[in-house]
Amino acid sequence: MNTKVKLGIVIGLYMLIMLAIGANWMHMIYVQDHIHLNKLIVKIFKPSTENMLIQEKDIARCVREFYKRDWKKIPIQGLNSALLESTLERMHVIHHAEVYVDAMENLHVDVYQRDPLFRVMESTGDQFYVDSEGKKIPASMNYSARVPVVTGILQAWSGEDVWNKANTSYKIAFNVMKEIVKDPFINSLVEQVDMDSNGELTFIPKIGFEKIQFGKAELILEKLEKLKFFYKEGLRYEGWNVYQTLNLKVKDQVIGVKNLNKS
Repeated sequence: MNTKVKLGIVIGLYMLIMLAIGANWMHMIYVQDHIHLNKLIVKIFKPSTENMLIQEKDIARCVREFYKRDWKKIPIQGLNSALLESTLERMHVIHHAEVYVDAMENLHVDVYQRDPLFRVMESTGDQFYVDSEGKKIPASMNYSARVPVVTGILQAWSGEDVWNKANTSYKIAFNVMKEIVKDPFINSLVEQVDMDSNGELTFIPKIGFEKIQFGKAELILEKLEKLKFFYKEGLRYEGWNVYQTLNLKVKDQVIGVKNLNKS
């Protein structure tokens, strides 16, 4: 077989391959133009089973509002999945979203919910949440999260997260709460954190009547370890409600003032 014949065969095979690719590409375009969706499948992924800030029906409603018509009649290539994702991510309770179509032509919307760290109760009565990344989540009548409450902050929240320069007090509360949630015992103990005008913190426990004087947000881990040791080793001999206050501000000590109503 001479060189010209070999070259002709190679060129012919190349053309056949390109025609096959082109035909497949045209078929895919036809499918996307004519195949429509079957059903919507919404999944919500959340860090805690206790804190449901959004429901599947809310996401389904957003999808309907986004397309402004029956989404089942929209061709697959007209879904504009990236824009739908960014629209969902503008909701304060959503960290990020993923939109895709499976092999059965079902539209999937996977939503990853933000993780509320604490709830802020302002002196005006307004409330909102701060998540584990320092982002603000507006409160709603449609959901609630079982997280500690922070009170006493007088300055108004500014911007979208605690990293705003004006949010000094909120950043202090955020740094302390991040350490609290890392320890299951302390996290289950603290129900409220109150901040005074000097930036000193007082913990209100879920069990017992004592107030825990934490002081400034410094030596945080050391103070939390002292508190945990005191509850586990000290109170197990004396019992609950013996103390009126527990002071963590003195280095290497927990100073307790006993409740005068207790013998």
